[in-house]
Amino acid sequence: MAETSDGGGAKTGAEAEAAQVRLLGGGHAELTFAMVAVAALRTPANTDHEVVVEVGGRNLPVLPLVEAALGRRPANTHSAEEALHALGFTMYVRRRYDKVSGRPVVLDRAARKSSS
Repeated sequence: MAETSDGGGAKTGAEAEAAQVRLLGGGHAELTFAMVAVAALRTPANTDHEVVVEVGGRNLPVLPLVEAALGRRPANTHSAEEALHALGFTMYVRRRYDKVSGRPVVLDRAARKSSS
């Protein structure tokens, strides 16, 4: 029976040793668990980002973390998320709620781009 992530960002037996990340402008780079751990030490926690990853008990923004680890910008958040997931990390996505109705807000693509 294969082990899985404990949900706390710690790597266990079933995760990959390295994962491929698509890069902005083309090409790929290899991301390792160790690269992420070292980059996490110098990446400030930031709750303004839509997608965060749990590393060492801290929630860190996915794109800045992977960019710090690789020294190059990932093509997009999805590519960075896939690589971090393959390495055994847990991601969280922030959901926005309407202040009046309390219902989740669904933004179209243009609204998402202008809201960041």
